Amino acid sequence: MAIEAGISAPDFTLASHENEPIMLSELRGNPVVLVFHPLS
Repeated sequence: MAIEAGISAPDFTLASHENEPIMLSELRGNPVVLVFHPLS
């Protein structure tokens, strides 16, 4: 899924490094770096 610059990403939930659910919308207004390790 490609997202153009300036367009908000769709909201989704992932597990944090502490295995707690976190929603992208909870981080709105802060810099966010997403790193996916598909073979982990």
